[in-house]
Amino acid sequence: MADTAPLHQRLRQLPRSAWVIFAGMFLIKFGNFLNVFLVLFLVSRGYSTAQAGLAVAAVGLGTFVGNMIGGTVADRFGRRSAIAVSMFGSAAATAAVPFTDGLVTTTALVCLVGVFAQLYRPAAGALLVDVVDGEQRVMAFAVLRLAVNVGMAVGPLVGGLLSGHSYTYVFAGDALFSLAFGTLALLLLPAGRPAQAPVTASEAAGKGGYREVFTDRPYVLFLLSMVAATFVYGQTTATLPLHVTDAGFSNTVYGLLLGLNALLCVVIELPLTRHTERRDPRRVIALGLLLLGAGMGLTGAMNAVWLLALTVVLWTVAETIYTPIANAYPAEFSPAHLRGRYQGAEGLAHTLGGTLGPAVGGLLYGINAPLHWTVCAAVAVLGAVLVLGAKPGVRQTETPAAQTPEPVPATTN
Repeated sequence: MADTAPLHQRLRQLPRSAWVIFAGMFLIKFGNFLNVFLVLFLVSRGYSTAQAGLAVAAVGLGTFVGNMIGGTVADRFGRRSAIAVSMFGSAAATAAVPFTDGLVTTTALVCLVGVFAQLYRPAAGALLVDVVDGEQRVMAFAVLRLAVNVGMAVGPLVGGLLSGHSYTYVFAGDALFSLAFGTLALLLLPAGRPAQAPVTASEAAGKGGYREVFTDRPYVLFLLSMVAATFVYGQTTATLPLHVTDAGFSNTVYGLLLGLNALLCVVIELPLTRHTERRDPRRVIALGLLLLGAGMGLTGAMNAVWLLALTVVLWTVAETIYTPIANAYPAEFSPAHLRGRYQGAEGLAHTLGGTLGPAVGGLLYGINAPLHWTVCAAVAVLGAVLVLGAKPGVRQTETPAAQTPEPVPATTN
């Protein structure tokens, strides 16, 4: 079986389309300069930090909308089309940011960037499900995370160098990386819908869509567990730096802790995934969330660097345990013609958790720091309980709609 084969052999077995997605994710995460430097850019233009925060919130709103639209575009017009529209639209909007005047115009434009920049995500996830065999999917999503982590670890260093010359270079660089992924998608990814996803009778009648996704109760439980997970994990950039400085340490210590997290993800995630992918996914995700809760819950009691480092190790191991499994898990719920929307709904869950985490976490931390870390642990436990109930149901095969033409079919790899 594939799960017992050597890691290098399994990686070679992944289809070309999967490697295109990995390369594209590395490119856009490496060049994700707008999100990293937007606040600094706006402050340099004379705007207040509150005004800059409003613009960042607009990007978040755009990503929320982009996930919803992206799932529909991926299902109706094909994965390649969704990725290309996302990348080329994002590139154009991002390149225009340094040439805008006024807070309202800039905020509206970066919101549009958020829409386009997130539109690809459901398509990329659905395409991996389309082209990768079920027994390889968890490993494929683990490789995807590796590409993301490496890109995010190295990219900001290059962005920092560019910002030292001009913020125009920063946004132009971001746009170029998006153009590169869009070009790769057009040249190397299959067109149309997946061959195994014929138009069904329910589709032809106008049924399904996000309504079907959000009435899938087990999947909603999974989505809620992901909201909880992202809420808790979001504290690594929201309230963990506050705790580090309150404990008397510099920003350098916080940076080193995040560096430890990134290094561990790169080193241990793929080998660990070889073992976790063989287990019941609900139990693996639940175990990961319990460890995440333990790691975050203990953070507030740690006032020495080495103890903080131990908590980082704990929640990083948790991250590497549950995330690849959770990323692949929507495929267990989604019929072929709704894969994009199921992936889009998962993106919405992470967006919601990522929005609530800093907002609620920051408020709780300001009121009572020990209570905040206890709440984080409790939310993670709640997520573990929810995911245990998220068992995919058995779907009845739908009758294909007669005489309904299929868009250009995807080639198999």
